[in-house]
Amino acid sequence: MNILITGNAGFIGNALWDRWKDKYTLIGVDNLSRETSISPIIDSLQPHLFFLEDVNNIDNLPLNLPKLDLIVHLAAQVAVTHSLIDPISDFKTNAEGTLRMCLLAKKHQCKLIYSSTNKVYGELIGVNTPIKDSTPFSPQTPYGISKCCGAQYVLDILPDNGYVFNQSCIYGEKQLGTVDQGWIGWLKNCISKNIPVTCYGDGNQIRDLLHVDDLLDLYELVLDGRILPGSYVVGGGEENSYSFSEVVRVMGGEISKYKNWRLHDQKYFVSSNEKLNCLGWKPKIKFSDTM
Repeated sequence: MNILITGNAGFIGNALWDRWKDKYTLIGVDNLSRETSISPIIDSLQPHLFFLEDVNNIDNLPLNLPKLDLIVHLAAQVAVTHSLIDPISDFKTNAEGTLRMCLLAKKHQCKLIYSSTNKVYGELIGVNTPIKDSTPFSPQTPYGISKCCGAQYVLDILPDNGYVFNQSCIYGEKQLGTVDQGWIGWLKNCISKNIPVTCYGDGNQIRDLLHVDDLLDLYELVLDGRILPGSYVVGGGEENSYSFSEVVRVMGGEISKYKNWRLHDQKYFVSSNEKLNCLGWKPKIKFSDTM
């Protein structure tokens, strides 16, 4: 199989590359704009193809792509905070870049996995029960809107080959993360280096945490034809849901100071995983065991 992975040098992309590099012919496209994994991606590239390029320049690659069997579209602008500062670049990467990947998948008549986000659902004010797949998109912030736009492109252009995974908090041992995105990796770095931990809000905001290996298991089910095309909420579920304060405590740290809530932060997001559970996927790795 020939598989194109955009954002292959990022945290999820790097983990997927490592898992599939000995199984399939891989083609990576990444502009290396963020350092999000501690694994040296360059060392694992051979005998595959890697292009240092932006996804919007996919037509400018120096050779014709082979017939693709799957596109895993992970390249993105990933921070709400950045989207508020520069919504134009956010839109070009997340919306326009995804449209180009959809057109490429349509040309190759192949499947496309799109890494979407819980931010497509908006703030979810007053919600305190697991989010169902039927929950309507209601994005706020340029980031939520651009990712939602990409999701709609996938569902409209690729109704028989498109997979939208509206992912909650993904984590793993090789995640670096920042205060704006990949917060489990950021917390790990702060606690291990005795850097003061700042909490935005009251510490009671709840997220479900999904280990990257469980997410990659889902990608493999798509490749095997066991998941139906469509849009899914994807996360660790209720058994892996924790407040920010609990995560800090489980990781052996403590909160140094509190600041005001950040604009549009969700106070609760836990995935129901209802449709995926029916199709044979559920998280296997417990966050408490991993820590």
